[in-house]
Amino acid sequence: MRWLATVFRAASAALLLGLAVQAQPAGPVAQRGYEELMSALSVAENQAEADVLSSQIWEHWLTAPDAAAQEVLDAALERRQAYDFRGAIAELDRLIEAYPDYAEGWNQRATMYFLVGDFEASLADVEEVLKREPRHFGALSGKGVILYQQGKLPLAQLAVREALKHHPFLRERAILGDGAGTEL
Repeated sequence: MRWLATVFRAASAALLLGLAVQAQPAGPVAQRGYEELMSALSVAENQAEADVLSSQIWEHWLTAPDAAAQEVLDAALERRQAYDFRGAIAELDRLIEAYPDYAEGWNQRATMYFLVGDFEASLADVEEVLKREPRHFGALSGKGVILYQQGKLPLAQLAVREALKHHPFLRERAILGDGAGTEL
């Protein structure tokens, strides 16, 4: 049971570290195309390569459909950085209402719901993300962390295994436990 606490701390820390990456303002979209980035990440050979590719993918995800959407997303991210999670949710509600097909709006709101402890709302938003981008490794790994925290280890492991298909070096791999993730 002690190893589970260690795994949860590692997964929670990884999720929060992931939030730090997501919180960075979106820079110019990488020269490589999105599909090429996703393909390259799925076969990355080491953590350093995966980190570069996933950062470029996050830049893509955090680039909203247009300037108006970007303004709302940026306001939500600023509120998150200020620990105003409820304010961020309000901004993301506006974004999702205006741009329901923008997967990252749903993902960012799922993250905010996670941070305020509303796991059911977070999981519902994760499902919306995955309808729009089934390879969203951030949403999949977040789903794994939530399910793990809810004591649903087999379901958490399924979500993490799916995320690892797209990003083989996720820290949430720890949820798989000793040796459980070696034969993916």
